Amino acid sequence: MALKFDGKCLKDSSKILCTVRGNKICEETSHAKVLANVRGDKIFERTSMAKVLANVRGDKIYEGNSMAKVLIKTSDAARKIGATSRGPLTAAIWYLFCK
Repeated sequence: MALKFDGKCLKDSSKILCTVRGNKICEETSHAKVLANVRGDKIFERTSMAKVLANVRGDKIYEGNSMAKVLIKTSDAARKIGATSRGPLTAAIWYLFCK
């Protein structure tokens, strides 16, 4: 599986897995189904602000809203999805498709 995130779309070869629109990560090329949204350093489930999936602090991605469990370093997550950026959006895409 050769994933590549170009800042707008996450692709596996020629198939588009998700697209990014602002702070929302949407399924495939449709903007109808939101998979997650990013606010600041937190990654929320779908369009809700109720459930925090993960959060980014420094160079680490933590599970949930706490800093108790480190999932991965952002640099490693970026490498796995073929991205150059290391921000919360990259972390969210890694969380949804590679965790």
